[in-house]
Amino acid sequence: MNNKRKNILFLIEGYPGWGHVLDQARALSFNNNVCIVTPVCLTLSLRRFKDNLKQFQCLPKCGDKNNDVPAYFPIYIDFSFLPWKYRKHYFQIWTMLFSLIFLILTKKIKFDIIHAHFIYRPGYIAAILGKIFRRPVVITAHGSDVHQNLFLGSSGDIFRKRTLAALRWSDRIIAVSEYLKIVITAQGIGKKTYVVPCGFARKLIPALGEGETRLKLSLPMDKKILLFVGNLEPVKGAAILIGAFEMVYKQNPNIELVLVGDGSQKKFLEQQVDACGVAEAVCFLGKKSNQEALLYINAADIVIVPSRDEGRSVVIFEALACGKPVVASKVGGIPETIINEKLGILVEKENPAALAEGINRALIQSWDKKYLLEHALKYTSNRMASEVSRVYDEVLGLG
Repeated sequence: MNNKRKNILFLIEGYPGWGHVLDQARALSFNNNVCIVTPVCLTLSLRRFKDNLKQFQCLPKCGDKNNDVPAYFPIYIDFSFLPWKYRKHYFQIWTMLFSLIFLILTKKIKFDIIHAHFIYRPGYIAAILGKIFRRPVVITAHGSDVHQNLFLGSSGDIFRKRTLAALRWSDRIIAVSEYLKIVITAQGIGKKTYVVPCGFARKLIPALGEGETRLKLSLPMDKKILLFVGNLEPVKGAAILIGAFEMVYKQNPNIELVLVGDGSQKKFLEQQVDACGVAEAVCFLGKKSNQEALLYINAADIVIVPSRDEGRSVVIFEALACGKPVVASKVGGIPETIINEKLGILVEKENPAALAEGINRALIQSWDKKYLLEHALKYTSNRMASEVSRVYDEVLGLG
């Protein structure tokens, strides 16, 4: 790997939800000059001037830093009276692009390479910026940005068209799992695709014991705790988990299900919990920071990943690093991490009965925490950053 420091422009959409992408940026910043750029939308109304002012006052300040990684938040304009599809895929794209060009020129941001996380919209915009500034572009595909955009719409859908355009215009693609690489290769773009998981920040893993953590979080000491961490969206399978939990709870009422995350399905899931008669044993905690989520992982007995589809869940790495076994759907890139039954139990997807059986097995099985940790340490942010740097060296001709 070339030791010359490179100037990397990290393009991410969705402030402040950087999560594990920020961990990667921090790890890369030890040997490179990294700056994070996150466009922030200011939606203006022609009538509600007070709302416009309030929204403007809540915008993040450009030039903030996160652990010495410079972060810029260029504002792009949207108008509430325009049709939504036109706004999202046309007007917002062009105002976002203009705001990024203006930022780069006025702040005199130097960069040798643009690295975008998620294909559409960040990767698509990065590909255009690469053409304008004549800089190579690397795009990391995480999973949902491949499956939802390529396969959920018709062949003429704008998501599919722009996702494929971004992949074809990029210089290199990083897929977080071999499974995703196979999907991308099927589109004829496999030769420039590399597999590098996002990784987890080892230094953030709690040093407290399970009992101390439960005490800190006011969790019961005398119950088995099952934990879900993720967005409450259909693809993450929380509804499947609740169906499985109902079966497990009837056999063993000395358990509790904790869900960390938020999303469009929250109300539906709460209604499902009530209908199943397990409301007293299920806790919805809402969205938590990555550090807070790690505390709950450390306090749990088992981490459940019931996804219908998954690129490469970093939550699994974090669970193993905390010495917690995983019960997960056998989908996407998950089997690439849970490679044997000493690490966790894989079950058929979208099958509550199979998931319940897997949970029951995990509850009675003995787990070697040292073995779980050793496996997780293969996927630290620092190790994965070294792999990403090799991709940078290749695309810049430094290898």
